[in-house]
Amino acid sequence: MNQRVIGISRGVAAVLAFAMATYFATDNFGGEPVRTWDNAFLVPDLLIVVLLGVSALLPLRLARPALMFSLAWGAAVWTTSLSHWFVEGEYGRGVGHLFFIGPAVIAAALLARERPVDPRGHSSGAVSDHSASNNA
Repeated sequence: MNQRVIGISRGVAAVLAFAMATYFATDNFGGEPVRTWDNAFLVPDLLIVVLLGVSALLPLRLARPALMFSLAWGAAVWTTSLSHWFVEGEYGRGVGHLFFIGPAVIAAALLARERPVDPRGHSSGAVSDHSASNNA
């Protein structure tokens, strides 16, 4: 796996987790309160913070699948929230979600197209030249 892709994805996850943690710490950046039990997105949003934050810190072997899952989870929650605001006709409140959805989807897609690395540093599932010539 390309170390650069995993590094970029870790960075994206960390930035998104930090932004969401700030969102909670400031209670919607001083807007409408979000830390209430009547907020349907309270638990999913908190899970975004935890999943992205933890997956960004995991060792390489675990980071790729965890990052793909947590980035996809975040994108799904943010897309649902975006849809909610659009249905309510509050386009200005929803459009900001695109700044979360875009990087999450791009980072998850980059991870998905990479081949995982086994502990010996070889691409998983790849056939080496040596083993291919022995089977011919």
